[in-house]
This record gives sequence, C-alpha cells and structure tokens, in this order.
Amino acid sequence: MTFPGKGLLALPAVALLLQCAVQSGGIGNDIPDSGNTETEFVVSSAPETQESGKVASFVDVGSPLVILDSLLQAYPHQITALQIRDGDWSVLIDGEPYFWAGGRMLSREQLDLAENYASYSFRPIPSDLPPLRDLSPEEVDRLNSRIEKRESLQDARHPGFMRALWGMDDFHIAEITVIQTEFLGYRIRIHPGIQEPLERVEEEILRKAETDLSISEWIGELGDSGAYVWREIAGSANRSLHSYGIALDLIPADYQGKQAYWRWAGDFYEEWWAIPYEDRYPVPEGVVNAFQNNGFIWGGKWFLFDQIHFEYRPELLILGTLAQANPSEG
Repeated sequence: MTFPGKGLLALPAVALLLQCAVQSGGIGNDIPDSGNTETEFVVSSAPETQESGKVASFVDVGSPLVILDSLLQAYPHQITALQIRDGDWSVLIDGEPYFWAGGRMLSREQLDLAENYASYSFRPIPSDLPPLRDLSPEEVDRLNSRIEKRESLQDARHPGFMRALWGMDDFHIAEITVIQTEFLGYRIRIHPGIQEPLERVEEEILRKAETDLSISEWIGELGDSGAYVWREIAGSANRSLHSYGIALDLIPADYQGKQAYWRWAGDFYEEWWAIPYEDRYPVPEGVVNAFQNNGFIWGGKWFLFDQIHFEYRPELLILGTLAQANPSEG
C-alpha cells in the first residue's frame, strides 16, 4: 500500500486510516521511547470512544502513520511516498524504503540489527513555552538513569535515515556540500537545503525589529553565530544536527547571569529542570516565532533546554499543530 503526495493529514479520512492500520496490526500502540528528548516524561494516549458511529477526531501524534506523514509533508523533495512494506510503515527516499522499526528509521539491511539502535525523537513542539514540571523522586531517578545511559554513549541511533535526508555521509562530503551565507551580520555555513527558509527567518526578524525594541536590542547584544560544524552531540553517541548544517546557535556577547544550557546549569543547580524561565537566557518571542514560521524549532522549549539553539525540524511543528488541535479530554 503506497500513499504518494503531500501528506495524508490533509485528508478527512486520516482517522479512519489510523483505525484500520491499528486493527490490521500495521501500527503499534506504544509511543517510542526517545531516550534523549526534552519531553520524554510526557506520555499521551488517544481516547477510544466514538459517538454516533463516527470516527473520533483525536489524532494520535505518537502513532507511526501520523509521524511518518509529518515527515512526508515536511520534506516533500526528499521523501516521495509513505508505504506499508512487510507489515511495517515506511517512507521512500531516493527509491530506498526506511522502515519505522519502533521509531528507529532503518533501511531493510539494518532491520535484523534493530535492537542495537535507539529510536529517533519525534516529540511535538508546542506553540508556547511548556509549563515547568516538578519531578517526583521516581521521575528524577528515571531522568538520571537516562542521562547516565546517554553519557555512556549507549543512545546511538542509526544515521542512515538522516544521511538519506541530507546527503552528509561523512566529513568530506559535508565539507563540499555546505554553503557559506550570512545571517544577522554573521558568516555561517549551512546545508543548502535550509538556505531559503533561513533567509525568510532573517527577513521576518529584521522586519519585526523595526517596531519591536526587544528584538532590535537582542540583535545588538549578539556576539557570535555558528551553524555547520562536524561533531557529535555533547554527551551522546549521535551526530549533532550541526554536522548536517541544519542547526544554528545564536550566541550573546554576555549571558547576563542567565542560564543557557541544561548541562552547564547542572553544575550549579541540582534541579536544573525547574529553573524558572525568567532565569534562563531569553530570546524574544518574535524571534522564536520567526524561526517556527519557517520550520525551525527552538531549544528553549526542550526539557533539556538549549536557549541559543535552533534547528530545522518542520515535522515536529506539524505534529505540535496536530496535538494542539486535538479535543481536550474530559
């Protein structure tokens, strides 16, 4: 079964497709454990009630079909179809299927080794700042355990899917793929695939800065900017999105005593996750919205917060929009 095109979620029948896929065993009921995301303690489940024989309008943003469809919508030039193959959902990139495989996004050759890899993170990004959480002792223990696993480099995801999306297989290919551009007065190197959306971000920020003093002051207080650099995520076995040229750091000349990164904050705060937003390095809302309007997410909304970091992940914004459109429970 193949679904080519711009995305299933534009169709009224998506809920029926979801129901049929679950009944046929095509979709698992468990949301994959990302192991290293900002919202890994948030678990949601779709209500199963129906009224008057109609399919419920609730969309389960943790289901493989919805997640893979968000990828189809987000990357129409790279992903050409959404398919069911060998009883699992998959997306097609350059004629090669990448299987859901419990969120691991594996090629056919890697399926037998699935247990060796962690799943990708597809947590929806909300439009507003998420509320801070008070963690129970059990949740703190679980958090520390996951961070310890990550720090011991046991969180490796197979990079084949990201390589297929962005074509940055190794350092040499990355170096000849990235292009040099300018953003808010700083020279950076990026993947050519994000040049146009990043230009739109800059245009929107500069336009807003003409009437928004907080934005113009924020621009003036920047001290540096960086995008492409070949490296792993700090304390992780996985390549940073900076190494694909699709992430950007906007670094102030002075943090003015504010906390900017969860790892740094952990040196001073035992409960770093509970640091109030007013004590974290602020990025004006208009700047964050300019990025989100063009497919970028902000690390300031992550549980493992990174206030200066933006990355191109439009699929997470699509999922966030779907999640917020769901009817509230009760």
